[in-house]
Order: sequence, then C-alpha cells, then structure tokens
Amino acid sequence: MAKREIVVRLGDEETSFQFAKVDRGKLYGRKERVILDENGERCVAAFLTADGAALVPPGGTAHLYIDEAFDTIDRKDLRAVDDEGNELTQVPSTLGVAQSLTEVPPTRLLDHVIASAYELESEALGEGLRAALEGGAIFECLYQYREGYDADALFLLKNDEGVFGLVGRPSGFEFLEREAPVVEPGDDDDDEDDLGDDFDFGMM
Repeated sequence: MAKREIVVRLGDEETSFQFAKVDRGKLYGRKERVILDENGERCVAAFLTADGAALVPPGGTAHLYIDEAFDTIDRKDLRAVDDEGNELTQVPSTLGVAQSLTEVPPTRLLDHVIASAYELESEALGEGLRAALEGGAIFECLYQYREGYDADALFLLKNDEGVFGLVGRPSGFEFLEREAPVVEPGDDDDDEDDLGDDFDFGMM
C-alpha cells in the first residue's frame, strides 16, 4: 500500500509532504449547541415520518442503490460509463506516487473551485521548489486521494504561515467584464425637456 504522502517532482528533485486538512474549526475553533431534556440528558435528533405515525431515531434510515426490478445493488458492483455505455477506467490514487509539477499563473488557480485545503509538512523540501515557492510561484499537479474516475488538480503555494495544497476542479465559467456604454457629449439643448412648455396639468 502506498504511503499516505503527497509526493511531487520538480526537475530532478522529489519532495514528500505529510498533509493535514485545514478547516474552519482548526482556524477559528468551534462551538456546539447542546439541547438537554428536563433531566439534563442530551437530546438527539430524530426523523418524523410524513404521516406523523412514527419517530425514526438516528441510524434508522439508509440509502440504497436499486435496479429497475427494485433489487438492491451493492456499491462495489456500481460502474461508471460514458455516453455510449462504455465502462470508464478508474484513475489510481496519487498518494505515494511522484507527480510532476507545472508552474501556473494565478489566473489558473482562480479558474478552479477549491474543495479542500491542506497544510503540507516536509522534512526535506527540495531547494528548487523551496526557492520558487518563496518567490511567489504557484505549481499544479494531479491529485487523486483514492481510486476514482476523475482526478482533481492540486495547487502548491506558500505564504508566511507555510506551504499549502489547494485541491480544486475547473469551475467551467469565464470571468466577464462589464463594458460601460460610451456616452458621446452632445449639445446642452438635448438635455432640455421639449415637452416642458406644452405640459398641461389640467390634462391629469
């Protein structure tokens, strides 16, 4: 089994990163609101059926995959296919496998929707990669946490707090620029109300 590390290659240098997911709880802490009953016991959420006849506790519902005959299908038997019905080949996990880095402009990062952010730690950061990151460079490589059908993009960058990896997918949108209409300067007479002298309040 591959080591749970993000491994990248820049030129002849390889760098391995231990990674930890960054979330709002780690950045700002978290609060939890606890609901207690009259005895001081913690309450749990439950699901009330549409007819109001049953109260389903946590764990009382589940999602199933079924076929046209309403037979249950195991998740391991599911297959992804293309528009012609051909089975798609899964992309192996990139963890523990060196991925080639490509330097990209900041606009490349902005064209992606970032789903996860990782804090990266390396015992031996390649000198070339270190110098480039400290100079503000952004690098991109493929990233696949586990075997699947569609690899993500991993962007490496550095700030004063350390090295980070941003996992994202193309947004599919292009930035639009609003073009203000050009107003040609005209005569002052054009701004006057031609109907001002003819307006009769008695018509109202």
